Amino acid sequence: MICAFIGIDSGSEVLQALVNGVINGCGYGLLAVGFALILSVTGRFHFAYALTYALAAFLAAVLERVYGLPFAPAAAAGLATAAVAGVACDTVVYRPLSDRAGSGAMLAVFVASLGIVIAGENALSLAWGPGPRNLTGIGSHSISVAGATLTTLDVVSVVVSVALSGGLWLLLSRSGFGRQIKAVRANAQMSTAIGIDVARVHTAVFAIGSLVGGVAALLYALKYAASPDMGENAVFYALIVTFLAVSSSSPLRLLAVGVGVALVERVASIWLSPQLSTGVVFVLLLAFLSHRSLRLALGGRSLSFNLARRRTIRGAAG
Repeated sequence: MICAFIGIDSGSEVLQALVNGVINGCGYGLLAVGFALILSVTGRFHFAYALTYALAAFLAAVLERVYGLPFAPAAAAGLATAAVAGVACDTVVYRPLSDRAGSGAMLAVFVASLGIVIAGENALSLAWGPGPRNLTGIGSHSISVAGATLTTLDVVSVVVSVALSGGLWLLLSRSGFGRQIKAVRANAQMSTAIGIDVARVHTAVFAIGSLVGGVAALLYALKYAASPDMGENAVFYALIVTFLAVSSSSPLRLLAVGVGVALVERVASIWLSPQLSTGVVFVLLLAFLSHRSLRLALGGRSLSFNLARRRTIRGAAG
């Protein structure tokens, strides 16, 4: 009766929405883990993350379906290509552009990365066609839990997402190279002064971030399909989760925020259409950014007020 009053058909509908939210959220979180690592350490607004994401899954699907490669080597080739493409974006395009652009480097890098995405997607479409291609390397069976349905592939996706995020957290917090990455993220100039090779760290970060995004793409393609433009929607979710969690957050926090975003989206879909429920996520991001800007503005005014009051007091005392 209460469920009907608030527009819910049954409790199992809510449970299904929550299950789907956790599954989708792990994918969103994994996307954000790779994107945020690149953004927070290098300062590059790497929109071409959409292309490396698509490359990993689409190339694996082409190698498996067109050229007959088994899933494992096809997936490995896709991931390796994504990592190489991510590193090439930085070394061939972003670094020289940043050196020339100076203070306008972030905008220049964003525009360049947008051009890379458009050119890359068109190249994939011309080479193998724009249509979706299935990736069928892992079998999947349905599982029913308390009225909610999921698949074994969904379970694998969640486990892989948590394992990768946890592994990256361990790398950053417990290893010597992880501490170098965190040092470069905190202050690149000081890191150079103490002997850390910043260029090497940037290269490693682009490779790791592209690999993490590539794994998310493979998991998505196994459930749905791979296409040349599949990264466009994915990169926006990576952006949303990254900004909500703050780019320098730990991988596990990014994963948790990704789950939170997907839960909001899936629960909203009980009452709204899929398009409107996705819009709820963007409204959430807008509200967060507005709140954050307001806090910064009020904090700045408060600081200015305190400084002015101190000067007044000092003047009166003098």
